[in-house]
Amino acid sequence: MSIAPRAVLITGANRGLGLEFVRQIVRFSTPPKYLFATCRNPESATSLQEMAKEHSCIKVMKFDVTDHREIQAVCDRTRHLLAEDGLNLIVNNAGITYKKQYLGNLTHSQILEQFDVNVFSPLLITQTFMPLLKLAAQKSPEESMSWRKAAVVNISSILGSIEKNENGGLYPYRASKAALNMVTKTQSIDLRTDGILTVAVHPGWVQTDMGGQSAPVTPTESLKGMLSLFSKLTEDSSGKFFDFNGEILPW
Repeated sequence: MSIAPRAVLITGANRGLGLEFVRQIVRFSTPPKYLFATCRNPESATSLQEMAKEHSCIKVMKFDVTDHREIQAVCDRTRHLLAEDGLNLIVNNAGITYKKQYLGNLTHSQILEQFDVNVFSPLLITQTFMPLLKLAAQKSPEESMSWRKAAVVNISSILGSIEKNENGGLYPYRASKAALNMVTKTQSIDLRTDGILTVAVHPGWVQTDMGGQSAPVTPTESLKGMLSLFSKLTEDSSGKFFDFNGEILPW
């Protein structure tokens, strides 16, 4: 990888895939000028804070994605730092699941919590930051859509694919990721005229706290694939659902 987008914001950057996003993006030969690495509890994000000491482009920010007032506050802080250049890339990575969620033990509160984190927050974050994305697209010297111009990447899951559902169970997580896929498709239509690319990406079954250590894909492998995919995204990619190796997945 050579040139990263000028300004990037990642949610859930304190561990797992989010932390690996930060780790690999700052290793670009031309890293971002600003990499806003956000998480709920920055004071306990030891690995992220250590990376921030080594790379001045990393700006660690407190961000509870379910606090809608905080979404605006983070946007305001980001706008202040970016001045007149806008935000090129949002990676809506923060997500939540309960592993033992099957018909018979579902609760209202847990269903709502998963939709709040996995669907409502990415939607409201993109809405709130939309002026900064539009500004980045206007300022970019690139004519066609790309992740360096302006893009929203929603980290989804193959478990949100209706066509690929062959095992049942996991109702709130499956339904929330299917809803996120619909949000992504709709955003790709609404933001196309502004030059903002929007995709949903399945990162694979990854060895994280959510995926478990028996998962077949490491965070390093997942991110290597996703970043390679991001660098190849074009206008024709917008509104599609990819896996981390670049294969188009069915809705």
